Amino acid sequence: MGCGGLVVVNDTGALLSGLPLRLPARHVAPRAVVEEVRDRESRELLERMIEYGRLEVEDPPAGALGRARLAARRAGVLGRLSQADLSVLALALAYRDACGDVAAATDDYALQLALARAGVRVVRIRYQGVREARG
Repeated sequence: MGCGGLVVVNDTGALLSGLPLRLPARHVAPRAVVEEVRDRESRELLERMIEYGRLEVEDPPAGALGRARLAARRAGVLGRLSQADLSVLALALAYRDACGDVAAATDDYALQLALARAGVRVVRIRYQGVREARG
């Protein structure tokens, strides 16, 4: 987990939209998110992003998922987050603590709420975000 400039943790929607190809930053995604991309066209786009160095696949460090569950519970959305969502939250929290300059790209309302309440900046992909995530 290296620092240096803005790190954006991407959820599945961000990957499907091609956000890592459009937004200048260091882009990462947890393996659980990458595994959700299944259709051929989207898989090819994902492979290009990795090949071009626009996306790194990285799992959250040990203990980060427990912290993510706690943050989601405090935000009141734990039951609405998938394992992939929790991985995005965990990786974003780990980067926030290690580097400070982190954002997470998602249109998932429950995930946005958990991120915002945990102090992680949210990059919306297509839709208006939660009030707590607006800046």
